[in-house]
Amino acid sequence: MAPDATDSAASPAAPDIAAMQRQMASLQAQLDAALAAQTALATQTGTTVGGSVNTAGGQFVGRDLTQYITQIMQAGDDPQEVNSVIAAYLNALVSDLGTVRLGEIDTSVDPSKQSPLQLTEIYVPLDTELTTHKADTLLDWMARGGGYQRPSQFDRVTFGELKTRRVLVLEAMAANRKLILLGWPGGGKSTFGASVLLALAQTWLGHADQMKNLGEYWTFGALLPIRVVLRKFAASLPAGDQASRAGDIWQFIADDLRASGYGMSEHTMTYVQRIARTQGALVLFDGLDECGDEAKRKRVLAGVNEFITSAPDNCRFVLTARPYAWPSGADARKGVFQIAELQASQIEQFICAWYVAVVARKWLSPGDGEMKCQDLLTASHRRDLRPMAKNPLLLTLTAALHTNTGHLPDDRADLYDKTVELLLLRWGVSIGAEQALLKQLDVAGLKLSGLRTALEKLAFEVHEASFRAAPPGDERAGETNQPAADISEDRLIRAFTPLLNGSRDKAAVVVDYIEKRAGLLLGQGEKDGQPQFTFPHRTFQEYLAACHLAASADFSKQCLRLAKQSAAHWGVVLPLAARVAGVERGASAADELTGSRAFSEFSSAHKLTSADWGCAAMAGAQLNEIGRAEINSSNRAVAIRERVAGWLVAMLVREGVLARQRAQAGDILSQLGDPRFDANRLHLPADANHGFVHIQADPNFRIGTRSADRARVEKIIASSVDGDEINDVVTPTEAFYVAKFPVTVAQFRAYLDASGLKPGDSDALRDADTRPVRLVSWHEARAYCEWLTTTLRDSSEFKESAVARLVRDGGWTVELPTEYEWEKAARVGIVGAVFSWGDDIDPQRANYGDSGVNNTSAVGCFPINGYGLHDMLGNVWQWTGSAYFDDSYKLPLSTGNALKNKDDRWVVRGGSWFDSAYYARCAFRFGSTADYRDDDLGFRVVLRSAPVPVALRSGSSEL
Repeated sequence: MAPDATDSAASPAAPDIAAMQRQMASLQAQLDAALAAQTALATQTGTTVGGSVNTAGGQFVGRDLTQYITQIMQAGDDPQEVNSVIAAYLNALVSDLGTVRLGEIDTSVDPSKQSPLQLTEIYVPLDTELTTHKADTLLDWMARGGGYQRPSQFDRVTFGELKTRRVLVLEAMAANRKLILLGWPGGGKSTFGASVLLALAQTWLGHADQMKNLGEYWTFGALLPIRVVLRKFAASLPAGDQASRAGDIWQFIADDLRASGYGMSEHTMTYVQRIARTQGALVLFDGLDECGDEAKRKRVLAGVNEFITSAPDNCRFVLTARPYAWPSGADARKGVFQIAELQASQIEQFICAWYVAVVARKWLSPGDGEMKCQDLLTASHRRDLRPMAKNPLLLTLTAALHTNTGHLPDDRADLYDKTVELLLLRWGVSIGAEQALLKQLDVAGLKLSGLRTALEKLAFEVHEASFRAAPPGDERAGETNQPAADISEDRLIRAFTPLLNGSRDKAAVVVDYIEKRAGLLLGQGEKDGQPQFTFPHRTFQEYLAACHLAASADFSKQCLRLAKQSAAHWGVVLPLAARVAGVERGASAADELTGSRAFSEFSSAHKLTSADWGCAAMAGAQLNEIGRAEINSSNRAVAIRERVAGWLVAMLVREGVLARQRAQAGDILSQLGDPRFDANRLHLPADANHGFVHIQADPNFRIGTRSADRARVEKIIASSVDGDEINDVVTPTEAFYVAKFPVTVAQFRAYLDASGLKPGDSDALRDADTRPVRLVSWHEARAYCEWLTTTLRDSSEFKESAVARLVRDGGWTVELPTEYEWEKAARVGIVGAVFSWGDDIDPQRANYGDSGVNNTSAVGCFPINGYGLHDMLGNVWQWTGSAYFDDSYKLPLSTGNALKNKDDRWVVRGGSWFDSAYYARCAFRFGSTADYRDDDLGFRVVLRSAPVPVALRSGSSEL
């Protein structure tokens, strides 16, 4: 999504330049040491083979490969032939996977003299979105069925001792024989697969040290690497709806090897299959989302599942897909993981590694490399570039452009455009004796921009064809079901012929040129006797398709047609198209998606469908891609934005819309401008009481779980209840006001900006503005309360506010809730209820582990409770102002009193997005030290008339 242009200069946390310099120096030292120690021999493919080597049929063969081959030899086999065949196979795999093709956009030196960047030089290990205890392995987590471990003496363990960590994708792969890896465009799922296959291939070729790249959890040895590009496999299936079989996949692998262009032996498949069956293999099934529509994906999955089921136990598998192609979403308990965005430390590691590699190739001098490295490290912290930097593909493009031009585009559409132009330049320059393409063609008036226009149309056609299903029996099924990134030579010739005065011969020259000089298209070998081509990454195809769509005369109607066809399939193209089309046409397209009417008007005349909600979310994404500054330049566009925002607000609380869809809508709304909040008043809720809800005094309230209810509650949550939540005495509450939402990122940022402070953890401000702030300590939460009290009392913005008058005239103060107040607000007067809504576990009513969101969500994406409060349970744990006693409740301490010992603990309540339902319930309580912070810990506030007195034990009825 495009960032707000007005935020481009903001820098929430200045990077530590000295630390970055040290990191770059360390990486440079490592590179120097590796180069100095290297005595290996480079092969034609760029692979380096260390140790003893021999040649077999022209291929370099490592000592380890010979040992592996010996184990699968059969009577009559020629050892030299087997070595040569497998070496050729592995070297071809390394050649395909080892090179970072985007390195080819560098035009600062003669491209013929460049050695391309290698994946192993710049690859950064990726995380999944699954979070577990820092001390836990994933296998520990899986053994107990997920969720928090309840250790012995659980009620005496501090919350801080259960610090969390993200699970590495490598760890997930090692823990699951069949890993399903989900990721958004450019998120790194295919690159992860390539890195794993590359490490295995290089190990077979003699690089035993490459095994370390598979991580400390890998215990399965050097499995044979096998890659199956699923879009190609899908295209190989015959017309019809018959499910594929395991044998179809083996046949496809054999055919693909023959068509690879590397001159594979006819015996390659024989030996590959034999090794897989005897010694084991790791098979990458890459790109389920690129197979076509849902029916085609099901056909493909049938064969994949049979392949896996029938394979020996020593084989392991990775399947990659975009989330929309795996509708059930991530579920680590079933081996399905979502790749997480890059964190700041990973971004910095990549940038430093990139410039070390660039300097090593002498693309830049050491001085220029260090200067540019520091510049990009600093820029990566800009709020407008941060969303791009979190995406591995966009970060790579950004680094490449920064290396060549020093220019950093402000949004992804500009980033793609600049990259496309650089890639096209490779077709427009002479290299050695080879003429530039336009000079070879010698067509009057022909420009590279004309070739780009033809590619844009082609990209749109293949993207649409990849979704569209052919009618049964249609002879053109192979054409209409052509996978998105698989383009035949004939199709390319037909695309370019109109530009070249109808000459197919000259169009063939273009295709031949493309095959020799990689640019916007890459050769993919042969299929059905024809050379095949693909874009360097599917995202390029989507951007070029967006350019074509934006130029269409009926742009708005086309957007509506495609969004209703499949919002997921067109989820990248339509927003980019709106950005390319410009503010007026782009906003009109968004307006068309919501019927050009406000939600209330539209819903009163139509029965809403899931397609309507998908269109509303798409409309918001289109407006965000255009950018807030551009939208604000047009009164009509502003009116459209307000209508679309109304749709999204309605979507957040609509029954029947899945939790993860509401969460996505919440993030879109946050960037669009959420009308639920007043940006001019500290981003507090835009109602008369600034989001504070009055809770009446309750002299009969009882906190916790009653002894008589214990067995019933334990049956509902399928676990025991800790003794520290059992209570049978009355615990009255006075009247108070409570915030309807947890404190948001925008609200906390307003406090920091006004106070001139920086957050204790810079990632506290990383989320969308309307998500709950997290990674804040108890001290920071208290400081926010004190600041808000002062601001409500003194600021002229709140002069007419009834809530502010309570503070100004009545001496009321903003505080952290006591746990009595918190639980009173959570229970809504439902005596004995396990959850705010009753006793039924329902992952659609709160953002906890089973909800499928797998992260925090914008506040208010889940239904309100009976008091009109959101997110009392789930989303983030919430600090309170009550001291935690591990043996029982005590009447809470005032938030004005500090605990004396730094190891004393404050109560936290509510559970979080990370937890099971056991924790996301009204009575569960926990404690943490005041300086602790974590990525699922935030807070909400109350407004109270007077401090709560220090209390006696709950066992006493005296106050």
